[in-house]
Amino acid sequence: MALLLATAVIALQPGELDNRLREADALKSSNYARFAAMLGEMDAADQPLSPAQRQYLNYLKAWERGYAGDYEAAIPLYKSVIAESDDSVLQFRATASLVSNLTIARRYLEAYTYLDLLVERMPQTTDLLAREQGLHAAALLNNQAGQYELGLDFSTRLLHERMGLRGECIARELRVESLYKSKRLEPDGEDVSFAIEACQRHGEAVFASIVRSFQAHAFIDKARYREARDVLESNYEEVQKTRYLRIISEFDVLLAESYWQLGDLPRARNYALRAIDKRLPKEVTDSLVAAYRLLYRISLQQNDTKSALAYHEKYAEADKQNFDDISARSLAYQMARHQATATKLQIEALNKQNQVLQLEQQLGAKAVETSRLYIALLIAVLLMLVLWAFYTKRRQLYFRRLSQRDGLTQIANRPHFLEASARALDECRRAGGEAAVILFDLDHFKVINDRHGHAAGDHVLRKVTAACRTYLRPEQYFGRIGGEEFAILLIGYDEARAVALAEQLRRAVTAANADGAFGEFSVSASFGVTSTRKAGHELRQLLACADAALYQAKLDGRDRVATFDGSPATVAATPLHAQRDRLLGSVTPLS
Repeated sequence: MALLLATAVIALQPGELDNRLREADALKSSNYARFAAMLGEMDAADQPLSPAQRQYLNYLKAWERGYAGDYEAAIPLYKSVIAESDDSVLQFRATASLVSNLTIARRYLEAYTYLDLLVERMPQTTDLLAREQGLHAAALLNNQAGQYELGLDFSTRLLHERMGLRGECIARELRVESLYKSKRLEPDGEDVSFAIEACQRHGEAVFASIVRSFQAHAFIDKARYREARDVLESNYEEVQKTRYLRIISEFDVLLAESYWQLGDLPRARNYALRAIDKRLPKEVTDSLVAAYRLLYRISLQQNDTKSALAYHEKYAEADKQNFDDISARSLAYQMARHQATATKLQIEALNKQNQVLQLEQQLGAKAVETSRLYIALLIAVLLMLVLWAFYTKRRQLYFRRLSQRDGLTQIANRPHFLEASARALDECRRAGGEAAVILFDLDHFKVINDRHGHAAGDHVLRKVTAACRTYLRPEQYFGRIGGEEFAILLIGYDEARAVALAEQLRRAVTAANADGAFGEFSVSASFGVTSTRKAGHELRQLLACADAALYQAKLDGRDRVATFDGSPATVAATPLHAQRDRLLGSVTPLS
């Protein structure tokens, strides 16, 4: 068989090879197995290739590696095609594919650099397939960066240009993604059904599966778990055939979540393990974070504390990496827009310099006037550059502050709080001082979100944060470390002072009820307090002990303050929220 295959490949004529390249290109997303086989045949062929054929083959090889998740191999291949190909259409397509791969590989700033090139060349590109890829890459990157309106705009443009063709499937899938991520997707609405119908009509199983994953997400968000399970199970075999690990892992974790909510723990655990097993190496995704979190919760429910500890550590590490990635996306978008503005200013400055030179040539006879005009314009240009440098520095400082704040409450976000608190505790330890930690979260916050909507929940979080800040000094560390969970580090405080402050905050939270804009409901919080005298100066130990006290406050009826009076050794080896039953006898409620 190998000899027959080699003979068939070697016998290809140059014109036949061009046809094979185009055929493989057309099949790459609809029939990946056939595409990969054809690519292997052409790559093994013992015959000379023209430069154009070689670059086309390299482009298809790069696509294959990117599909398999090997972005470190795919990205250099795409760049070589862009640099060496004489075909402007192939260059444009390689640039579009490169943007998609850089986005998935989390190299966002570089992705925006190439996206600017795409957008700049879009008006001159008439090839429909190339334009389809360019609009697809632009919509995908903006969706990943949280710019859902821009993503929706690019997908709408693609839909108008490619209605009835393969591009309609891609456009509708991107539209579904933008709508879901902006919380506007109806799981059984027309956007979903039209997208699935278009993708099935053109044999695009991968994009159809992506649409179904967003549909299942929306069902789960609305607590319609059986419908989510039915959608995933009925299409599970089809998604396996795509061999696309990212979407396969997504299906598995969504099935795990559905079965968990339906009370089927064995199936939930099985699908969560599958999601982890089928993830791309060295890549942290939302699916991986959700799978580890679910395995942790299942282990806790089954009283398997050893497994719960192991899964929680993996979940915490993956969640931190994923959170850092989300921040990197937003920061990359802002930096890219800022760089584009800076480049525009530089071009304007250079244009002004060119105008100066032209005037100097035209007014050669008036040497004195020309010299004066040149000096004046040069000063203006230098002033503009100085202003631009000043503006750039200010924007850099602004973006740095932005990356350290929680976008909803405008207090320190989790990474910045942990970093600043660890540094402050280290200085406190060296100085021989004492510090305390207050950990609190809102009682029954999920009920507020479920009954009154996330907008009401966001309003409550902002109002509670504002109420607490009135009792805190600027030098005290206040951060949001979870959805409705907050932490405060008090340098120079002993436990008694921290408890008194916690009581003030508790009363402030209780008083900070919603103003009627989202319905009538009350807000309260539970507080856990500990100090370095009991837990030492290590931030993780302090938070763990404060969390144990917080949990006791919850058990004692909520809306109260509790202190940790146990031994730090009882929580040193366990993550937050794990094995709390061992701590209950060591926590003293205050009110």
